[in-house]
Amino acid sequence: MDCTKSLLETGSSEINIKKSKFIGFSKRCENEDEAKSLIKAVSQDHAGADHCCWAYRISLPGREVANYSDGGEPHGSAGQPILGSICRLELTDVAVAVIRYFGGVKLGIRGLIDAYGETALKALRSGKPALFCPGVELAAEMSYSQWNDFSRLFVEGRDFSVRNVDYSDRVISTLAVRKENIDRVGYFFEERRILFEMGEELSFVSPVE
Repeated sequence: MDCTKSLLETGSSEINIKKSKFIGFSKRCENEDEAKSLIKAVSQDHAGADHCCWAYRISLPGREVANYSDGGEPHGSAGQPILGSICRLELTDVAVAVIRYFGGVKLGIRGLIDAYGETALKALRSGKPALFCPGVELAAEMSYSQWNDFSRLFVEGRDFSVRNVDYSDRVISTLAVRKENIDRVGYFFEERRILFEMGEELSFVSPVE
């Protein structure tokens, strides 16, 4: 099953170097239009900034799209370091925009590369990288002892996640199950004659360090 590593939340960061302020924004984007919308919004919200530099990396069927801009900074000093931070964390379907308020002191090419790369890296990490894998929604009703057996055999967060659960005389749950575990989960239920129903396909999300 193909999984992608992207962001769980919108991230941000801010660093100050020699009176220049760098502010980074990161977001999961499933297509180029979403990435461009983030860049446009950041640029408009910080219209007074001296530079708005960005990069994105999007996975499409059979190919990958990556793009970047130095936003008026010297060639290779901003957009590429931002994209490099995305690749360093092995992320895809993500966009990062970094704006700079110039403080009057030039940083040099090396200084700019480090500043933009670090700002992007911190913004990405604050967005909580996560693994997005093919999954399926599954509804099941079982006894408490069966639920305890299920929770011991399958690891929450890795094999399944709970979308909704009702603890009454029995445990009635709606789960998100990673697709590669469906056969094992189905066998567990069938072996114990547990009533269950398969639902819609979804993205199974598990946080990563």
